[in-house]
Amino acid sequence: MRILQKDGSSSDILEEDILYFSNYKNTIFVHTKEGEFILPTTLSDLSVAYEGKGFERLDRSNVVNINNIEGYDPERKIVCFNKGTQFATVSESNEPRLKKYLASLKKKPSK
Repeated sequence: MRILQKDGSSSDILEEDILYFSNYKNTIFVHTKEGEFILPTTLSDLSVAYEGKGFERLDRSNVVNINNIEGYDPERKIVCFNKGTQFATVSESNEPRLKKYLASLKKKPSK
């Protein structure tokens, strides 16, 4: 995926490195363990483009790579990434779907 650096230059990142996308003041940000980058698109377009690839809209302000979720805090309604240093919010309406997904992971045998 081609993203914009803060200095205006562009570079590529791998899909599996994406933790989540967020929207702030009509700007879309891509969050990775290495930092955040600007993406010239909309969350709705991202949600459609990454449908079926492990990305889910958990709140109206984000699209999350559920394969990179490391934990969930039900009190704060956030999913955590990168050893808890990064997080994305989960809307109340999406919480049951997230819990069902996380429960299904626990049932799978580890490799």
